[in-house]
Amino acid sequence: MVFFGAIIFALTFATILKQITLNTFAEDDNGSYFVSESHFVTFYDQGKKHTVKTSAATVAEAITQAGYELTKDDIIEPSTDTRINMDNFFINIYRARPVIIIDGKIKKYYMTASYDPKTIAEDAGFSVYDGDEINMVENDSFLESGASTVYKIVRNGGQTVTQEISIPYEEQTIKDYSLPIGENKVEQVGEDGLRVVKYKVDFKDGVEVSREKISDEVTKEPIKRIVKEGARAAGVKTSATDNEGIAWNFLLDNGFSAEQAAGIMGNLMQEHRFQTSDTAGGLGIAQWTGGRRNSLLSRENPYDIYTQLQFLMDELNTGYARAKNAILASTSIEDATRAFQNQFERCGICREDLRINYAYDIYRKYTR
Repeated sequence: MVFFGAIIFALTFATILKQITLNTFAEDDNGSYFVSESHFVTFYDQGKKHTVKTSAATVAEAITQAGYELTKDDIIEPSTDTRINMDNFFINIYRARPVIIIDGKIKKYYMTASYDPKTIAEDAGFSVYDGDEINMVENDSFLESGASTVYKIVRNGGQTVTQEISIPYEEQTIKDYSLPIGENKVEQVGEDGLRVVKYKVDFKDGVEVSREKISDEVTKEPIKRIVKEGARAAGVKTSATDNEGIAWNFLLDNGFSAEQAAGIMGNLMQEHRFQTSDTAGGLGIAQWTGGRRNSLLSRENPYDIYTQLQFLMDELNTGYARAKNAILASTSIEDATRAFQNQFERCGICREDLRINYAYDIYRKYTR
């Protein structure tokens, strides 16, 4: 009966897993979830299906509203803090049950919602080695123990053990001046990596006494989570003095060194003193003309310092990438100033000496 019950559970479990895959994320452009105010949630609990209409925003709220009582050993999929992200959502409840694990003369009673023998044994505190088998056997004392499932660990003389270790992903926040302050956007979803460590194990009288690491391999590199953080003070009028400080922080946030930022800003000071207005000589902080001027004017809020800085950066990342690479390769204020002057501004009468002097003044102002 135990084996027949296991087959029935496996078929039910496969059906549940199929339903889990239907819980795909629904997000808007800002990474926020959207779902109808009133939606359907279907629960699978011990082979029974129950659908309710609810306004719950999370799995935990849905469980509470539906009146389900859980124990600390029960497993919920998805986790209780998961946001309900679709109008037909599925929640699976795996009830903890008593099992017995036998390892030689050691017998342990354990509550678990898992059906993976290795996971159950390890969670119960048993070491599982390469080559070991964990078999489900009949329980001859069900009435005495109350546990219908018994797992027996068969030691096959394995002298090694393999462990899988999760590598947490890092999180990086990048200031984005095209987004208003207070608005964030997930640029790249983070994902944990995986290390596989193998040990040589020594026993004495059937008990592990020592282990030695024989291999340690990263089988999956973690993927960094990247979040763009809004840095644009939308609707705030700024002065030329404000614009200078904003430009300094913007350039550092976009990967330029202090010397390189000073070199760029020495040019901007010479061009238009960090004013964003339109003059006979050109438009904005870099005095854009011709088609570049028209391209900037086509953007929303073209006279805004944040718009102009982002436009400058967009040019450096595309048509003026050679100028950007030359600036990033520079190691002095003079070289950075000349690189921006010659490859980005391409001025007629440059007055290089003034640009370099301005660059030094700006460097001293913001690094002292």
